[in-house]
Amino acid sequence: MNMMTKLITGLTIFTASISVLAAAQTEKVDSYQQAYTIYSLYHADKEPKSALVSKQYAQDYAALFTTNKKVSAEQFVAFEQARLQPVLEQRREMSLKQAHVRYGILDKNKDQKLTLKEFQASGEKTFDGFDQNQDGLINTEDANLAGANTGTHDGFRAKLPISMPMPSNVAEFIVQYGQSKNYVTLGDYLTARDKQFFETDSNQDLIVTEQEYVDEFMQRFDRNLATGTTQMQEIAGQQFKAIAKGKTTIQANDIQQYAKKVGQASVQ
Repeated sequence: MNMMTKLITGLTIFTASISVLAAAQTEKVDSYQQAYTIYSLYHADKEPKSALVSKQYAQDYAALFTTNKKVSAEQFVAFEQARLQPVLEQRREMSLKQAHVRYGILDKNKDQKLTLKEFQASGEKTFDGFDQNQDGLINTEDANLAGANTGTHDGFRAKLPISMPMPSNVAEFIVQYGQSKNYVTLGDYLTARDKQFFETDSNQDLIVTEQEYVDEFMQRFDRNLATGTTQMQEIAGQQFKAIAKGKTTIQANDIQQYAKKVGQASVQ
């Protein structure tokens, strides 16, 4: 699928689904913080300084107005999708390489045969890392001891729909593995990892090869990416509404005014 086809498909999804869900989220999410999170996706190496963020944010959208002084919601979303695409491709390549590295770490005896024992040994270390007070439970007390964590497993400064759904802090760990409880036991976690191991072992020989491990991870990555890309389209629609303030089109000056607020949000 070429870039133009992707953009047309994206716009079709956007038109059909920007909807009640997006409207409800707009009310709950601070649009300036949301905009800064997206800004960080493209400028991860830069420290937040209000004036610099404002200047760079406005510059990021300069190309949007080179052929049109007034830009519609559809044009804005298409622009956002076009600049997101190379980032997604880069992230996918990086994640593929990391999957191979992680397999090498899990395969302790380097025999290219990952056993359930090796897999669960890594799980126990992960559990211990989240279990701040080492009492055998991961709960709100551990969350309080751990403090705030705004990073993500795959290197984003904050959670985005395209981030892998892997817990980066205690609260997320409880949500993912607590089975609707407000705590997670080691048994809960290892049971979930048992299931993951046997789903990864595609030929059911009780051994996970490097190819099986990488294939399973990348299948999850691609599923999440597809869903996340659609959600990023919805967010682009929310951002347009916040910038437009009730208008049907925006101009460069609207972006510049909005950029000032984004800069302020970057240091809050």
